Amino acid sequence: MGAGAMTEPEYVYSPSLGRRVKVLTHELEPRKKRHNKPFRVRWVKKPRFWIEALGHSNSANTHRLADIILMEAFKATGGRHYSADEIILSSAAVPGMARKYKIRAAKELAGLGLITVWPDGRRALRVTLTKKTLAALS
Repeated sequence: MGAGAMTEPEYVYSPSLGRRVKVLTHELEPRKKRHNKPFRVRWVKKPRFWIEALGHSNSANTHRLADIILMEAFKATGGRHYSADEIILSSAAVPGMARKYKIRAAKELAGLGLITVWPDGRRALRVTLTKKTLAALS
């Protein structure tokens, strides 16, 4: 809040004081809008059977994609609970991972029974959490 330019004083009669008083007015600058920060997941709950299943995988991309899927499922509801809806693994959701490695890691997670995958041609990969995962997270 910055101070603006002051206008010329005007005099107004004040009945409570019984005399005229000088009134100064300020031209205020409009407030700057604050931009809200986007929602960021600070932590996620990882089910024990995910940890055990991921122990059979040697791929760092599989571990990374598993964490990203859990974060996206949590973020889809604004941080209230995990979502059963489909999660779209676009290049914005999974930055720095090539498409073929993302598909390979998703297939490996599906083979471990952690997610269900719906490849849709050249579109972004879509996955959902299995019922077992949702039951463990709730």
